[in-house]
Amino acid sequence: MTAVRASVVLLLAASPVRADEPTAKLVSAKPGDPPAVEATGLPKELLANRTPKELAAVFRVAVAGGTAEELIARPPLAGSYALTPAGVRFDPQFPLVPGREYVAVLHPDPKGKPVLVTLSVPKPPPGPRVSLAAVYPSANRLPENTLRLYLQFSGPVARGNVYRHLKLVRDDGVEVKEPFLELPEELWSADGNRLTVFFHPGRVKRGLVPREEDGPILEEGRGYTLTVSGKWEDVDGRPLAAEFKKTFRAGPPDDHPVDLAEWSLMAPRSGSDTPLIVRLPKPLDRALLARMVWVEDAAGKRVAGELTVGGGERVLTFVPKAAWAKGEYRLVADTRLEDVCGNSVGKPFEVDVLGPVTPKIEAETAGRKFTVR
Repeated sequence: MTAVRASVVLLLAASPVRADEPTAKLVSAKPGDPPAVEATGLPKELLANRTPKELAAVFRVAVAGGTAEELIARPPLAGSYALTPAGVRFDPQFPLVPGREYVAVLHPDPKGKPVLVTLSVPKPPPGPRVSLAAVYPSANRLPENTLRLYLQFSGPVARGNVYRHLKLVRDDGVEVKEPFLELPEELWSADGNRLTVFFHPGRVKRGLVPREEDGPILEEGRGYTLTVSGKWEDVDGRPLAAEFKKTFRAGPPDDHPVDLAEWSLMAPRSGSDTPLIVRLPKPLDRALLARMVWVEDAAGKRVAGELTVGGGERVLTFVPKAAWAKGEYRLVADTRLEDVCGNSVGKPFEVDVLGPVTPKIEAETAGRKFTVR
């Protein structure tokens, strides 16, 4: 096994540690594997023919921090034990966290004082400083009833009270008052690199009290600058590589539902892996597009391939995993797919109570047929 760097911080034994005295170290079968903890120097009679529970009474691992008495009393980590030629190895049920300290509690003498060895898994060297890679919608002209923004970072950043890092200023220099819906549970993607930020719906949707009292967030014809502070820190405590600014103008509101009949499809040729190209009449929600649009064959089976969103969220390209075969296909969208204003397939976000009744969409999907020749 390869030894992983560890530091012995506290030993309750009075004299320096000899090679035959109890100690513990981090080990891994090969570089890159999650480390285990191996204890050596324990009396062999304490280890032979012992159950896992009995081994845990001789040697266990817990999270470090606190007094010696607190460490001794702390519940051990869950995991499994195995005897080794040198002693006994503990494999944690969940990988040890890099940068966090742990303590190995060794009882070489049931009647004597335990030996405490503090261990830590080294943190990998930090990579490049995190930057804000993009803000979506990416267009420089947004409908005044735009509902949400996505902040796409190049790596994970610190969470909690994120709205203090955001500022929206009009073209006359006036900062827009509390434009965002400050949710207690922030909306992060699974990888921690994308944050969803909502404009306050009460000031987006017309006729509601917050809009009447505080005014709309975006007004048609005005310019705006969204600033993301460069003081926002990444998970290593480093500020972002730079401050980020997105400047855009507000256009007229968009209350038109998403309609697949308005999508333009450029079908590929059979025998090739050239992409299906789809052009949209307006930008749609980038995150939803990536997971709510796919291609099916004539039998209704999904075609394996990769969908890419580009062109200001107005162009989709679908590249199949295998060459296209001749036949009929169908481009399919989940009816929950929305544009940047919250209008979904066949359903506007805002409904005019005095206007025509919008038919209720019962189907879970909508589609457009195309032919590969």
